[in-house]
Amino acid sequence: MFPRLIQPHDGMVGQEDMQDGSNFNHSGDPCLVLTSDPKPRLRWTADLHERFVDAVTQLGGPSKATPKAILRTMNVKGLTLFHLKSHLQKYRLGLSASYLLETPGTDISSPKLPSPDIGEGYEVKEALRAQMEVQSKLHLQVEAEKHLQIRQDAERRYMAMLERACKLLADQFIGAGSYRHRQPKTARTRKQTSKMFSA
Repeated sequence: MFPRLIQPHDGMVGQEDMQDGSNFNHSGDPCLVLTSDPKPRLRWTADLHERFVDAVTQLGGPSKATPKAILRTMNVKGLTLFHLKSHLQKYRLGLSASYLLETPGTDISSPKLPSPDIGEGYEVKEALRAQMEVQSKLHLQVEAEKHLQIRQDAERRYMAMLERACKLLADQFIGAGSYRHRQPKTARTRKQTSKMFSA
């Protein structure tokens, strides 16, 4: 349907070249190995991966290296940004260290990942999730304690105000009662009668 963009005779290794273990073209440069699938995929050989790692190291490590810069540094004919983006992403995730590069005579269609690496990544992810959950709960607890403290302070102020009001009323009541008890009855009646006549 579509013509192949990467042909084996353009510096690429074909199936017949794979059997003798050669991953280099006539000039000694590494070349690409493609699968025989209807949609060919790149096989990352040991030499190609080594060249990739060297390029990434020259560019300052996996966090600083970009696919375009790696493409320029590697200078492998037929290698595309798509290939490098995918491989760099896997390399950054630490999966490239676990690739088992098999011998040319065996099936190398898919990389194998050891389960301890996956388990460690999962454990780290779970630990981070648990830590975030604990932090969230602590934050909620601190907020609840803050609101409780505010309410307790308001209640303390309200109780102090009620005490002052009760004391004031008690003092007024006691003061009024003691004033009445201090005046003799005759003096009170005189005062009341003088008020009546003066009016």
